[in-house]
Amino acid sequence: MSLPRVYFYCCPEPNNLQDDIIILAEGLRELGIPYYASADYWRQSPGGDDYLFRATPDVRPDDCDVVVLPYTWFNWVLLGALRPIRREVPEGLFKTPRRYRTVYMDTNDGIRTVSWEPSFRRFDVILRSKYCRRAWNPGNLRPWVMGLSNRMLRMTEGAPAFAARARTLLVNFGASHSYPHGARLRSHEKFDPVAGRILEFDATRDDLSVAPADPYDRLMWEQTNHRHCRGYYERLKRSQAVSCFCGELIPPMPWRDPAQLLVGGNKARLKRALYEFIAHFDPRPERIVQWDSWRFWEALAAGCAVFNLDLERYGALLPVMPEKGRHYFGVDLDKPGSVVERIADDPGSLRRIAAAGREWAIANYSPRAMATRFLAEAGFPLAGPQS
Repeated sequence: MSLPRVYFYCCPEPNNLQDDIIILAEGLRELGIPYYASADYWRQSPGGDDYLFRATPDVRPDDCDVVVLPYTWFNWVLLGALRPIRREVPEGLFKTPRRYRTVYMDTNDGIRTVSWEPSFRRFDVILRSKYCRRAWNPGNLRPWVMGLSNRMLRMTEGAPAFAARARTLLVNFGASHSYPHGARLRSHEKFDPVAGRILEFDATRDDLSVAPADPYDRLMWEQTNHRHCRGYYERLKRSQAVSCFCGELIPPMPWRDPAQLLVGGNKARLKRALYEFIAHFDPRPERIVQWDSWRFWEALAAGCAVFNLDLERYGALLPVMPEKGRHYFGVDLDKPGSVVERIADDPGSLRRIAAAGREWAIANYSPRAMATRFLAEAGFPLAGPQS
């Protein structure tokens, strides 16, 4: 059986970050799966033109088995623009008949993204990070995650032994949105006071507007919209624990369209107040939406003990779920002290969970593992173990 061929529609702008397809291409290359692209994108080293994606005018979607679009194809937030830049669906993408399957990578923020529009039902598969299993999702959405790129793995390798690290909890949310994350604010209120009993806090933040002097760091800084920061990665590797709370906590109802609780001004606030009142009579916990973050994956890759919401309790869904108390510390914000009590009773749990979390993350969400899972979701599972 011949190997599947994958075609990527790439946005050509160098500052249009497309991590979703970068990880896939890195994994496909490692697997020996041929892939092609509509444009040159993502320089891998300074001073050259070694693009991860090369424009291949002689190979078109019709020559391939899977066609992929990054999330920013339909939603590129350009600094200074009045609204997101949205490209049109490539001409003939959904023609009938066609030999290829279509995949859209939806790592958009929010709950109700462009994927909810009726025209997106034409995609064979939509891989949706930040998936919440306790809310309705369109039928062609599948749970996905941001995952680990080779850049992230490179920057987090070579960490000191866990015992040699500072017994600190990083709480420095640097490269983040300008608006506050509800779950993060709640963690500061509920979790930080009890965590402070056993861990020192490190709230150091970097000035991400300053261009790095190192050529590689500068290139990555430019291509990641100033998210790449060597100082941050070095602090990760020197710290034992990281706070990775992200997203928005919302009431357990409504099921069909919880976005109405977050978007819509005063009307949304009134609806949210109503459902928060109803939640007092509902035994189910709140739900977490927009929960995925690069910080979560970087902290795991760096071998840190990760503190996050109890993902299963609050409804987050990953293709392969981490186990609370084995791969990470899952926090119930109604009982935040229970995690701290466990560590106080078993100090070695920090080291064990940090090591197991790193192993789990790389085994399941490194580029090779992500690409293998992507091919299976697209209908082309590889024979035999691939990771």
